[in-house]
Amino acid sequence: MHPSRRLAALCVASAVLLGACSGSASTAAPTAAVQATATPSGGPSSAPAIDYKACVAFDAGGLGDKGFNDLAMKGLEDAKAAGYRTAFTEATGAADYASNLQTLMDEGCQTIVVVGFEQTQATIEATLANEDIAFAQVDSTWDETANGPTPPNFTGLDFQVDEAAVLAGYLAAGFSQSKIIGTYGGEQYPGVTRFMDGYYAGIQIYNERKGGSAKLLGWDPVKQRGTFVGGDNPWGDLAKGELLAKQLLDQGADVVGPVAGATGNASIKAMAAADKWAIGVDTDQALSMPEYGNAILTSAEKRIDVAVLEAIKKTAGGDMGGDNFVGTLANSGVAISPFHDLDAQIPAELKAEVEQLQADIASGAIKVSDYLK
Repeated sequence: MHPSRRLAALCVASAVLLGACSGSASTAAPTAAVQATATPSGGPSSAPAIDYKACVAFDAGGLGDKGFNDLAMKGLEDAKAAGYRTAFTEATGAADYASNLQTLMDEGCQTIVVVGFEQTQATIEATLANEDIAFAQVDSTWDETANGPTPPNFTGLDFQVDEAAVLAGYLAAGFSQSKIIGTYGGEQYPGVTRFMDGYYAGIQIYNERKGGSAKLLGWDPVKQRGTFVGGDNPWGDLAKGELLAKQLLDQGADVVGPVAGATGNASIKAMAAADKWAIGVDTDQALSMPEYGNAILTSAEKRIDVAVLEAIKKTAGGDMGGDNFVGTLANSGVAISPFHDLDAQIPAELKAEVEQLQADIASGAIKVSDYLK
């Protein structure tokens, strides 16, 4: 893997916390037609038109997930506002992935950003078969062991979100009254389990420093076993999200960090109804779900919107790819959100400890992997 130096603008542009575009509850969307994006303001773009077409293939779970699809849409909307011609497709399931990419290629897209690790095989095939089109993929880097050298028309957009999740896990351990934190994932993929690894590591660091006994339910990184939604709708099963939250509450958890798209949003709602707390994922969910802001302790964020926009700019500028970008705490590609409504309830000492932990991880003084054994 070759971490890219060509998305350096991400580090500057993401210095300010960015919220996701809010949407309605996730619904299954038709995938047959390419859809043009609207300018964020609803009016014409103020930027000069750019003769370049940049597109996004969204993952299952769809727009309105208040998470990573919505963040990628914000990046595409920002590209539209900058003057690029844009379009997108949505997927209802794995059967749509390859056909959606073909649809965008047929529409003349010159850069295609693919959202989600589940689209990896379709992206590999499209990248290798279409050397004149630039592909970028959110939550994935090119596996050179399995697939050979990174193609010159591919840019991986990955996020070391376990670093941000460590901070959230430490915060949760310090804030929790029961000292029991729960988590679960949509499916068992690295893009999901990295969050869960981080929660686990943060809790271990808290226990080590405080002589505590806080614990995580729902994930064991050593055994690589945990709780996952599964089924044919892991990212949009609202009933399952509510059920899993109630099961964790019954086991004593008073903070839950779901990693399951709209399924997880239902868990956040359930935690709010129980007057308990949740950890958001991907975006600042206290902003994207303000009705539950008083229950969202913080969120482990990926700066997907900025990465999407910078990938479009990079490829439109003639740099087709050949490398990967990995967002970290050090380059501001990942972060935890402000504490918003709960800020006054978090002790100053705990805030200072989280801030110092962030500095230690960013400097390399603390490695997440050391706490996953």
